[in-house]
Amino acid sequence: MKKEIKVCLLDFDGTLVSEDILTLLCGINGKLEESSKLNDRFNRGELSGIDALIERINFLKGITKSQIIKLLDKDNYLMPGAKELIQFLKENKVVTVLASGNIQSVLEYYQKLLGIDYIVGSQPEMNGETIIGITQASYSSPRFKLDGIKAIITLMNLQKENIIAIGDSPADKEMFEISGYSIAFNPKGNIADFADVVVEGDLGKVVKLLKANH
Repeated sequence: MKKEIKVCLLDFDGTLVSEDILTLLCGINGKLEESSKLNDRFNRGELSGIDALIERINFLKGITKSQIIKLLDKDNYLMPGAKELIQFLKENKVVTVLASGNIQSVLEYYQKLLGIDYIVGSQPEMNGETIIGITQASYSSPRFKLDGIKAIITLMNLQKENIIAIGDSPADKEMFEISGYSIAFNPKGNIADFADVVVEGDLGKVVKLLKANH
């Protein structure tokens, strides 16, 4: 890998993990099907990302951090090759930023599990360890993922070519736009149209691609 790649922006659901973790959490409250349908509508362009996300996170009302950890301890749902990819990036001193609409408690679990450097996610109102809900006012803007990423990388003195991005859905388009090289992984919706390359299968293929081309 060439030294100029300094940061990797990673999507979460469907990219780093094989399942939509937010939908699985909604299943704790019997809202798995409703969450899945909302996500499908977003991927088809029928619903804005922020509206779908707020509605899905509000399905989590009453769920505790302990319930989240218990679910993830049973099966972390890591995408095949995920550990290999993160290890490869760390070995090459590439800063990892996990950016997602998923909630902070979930992202913190994977940050600790994999040794990811930074996370950007949704921060619902909490009552101790219990989720209360979330509103549009909880977000910096509808582009909150991009806002969070920029807050992290602004002081790194980066050029566009120093950044790569890996994502799977239309929610990752803005992340791709600020990156010098973008990878649509098992893409949904029209995100492949905005990527430099499409990779199907497992994240080990991304490692091979980066070794070959970067």
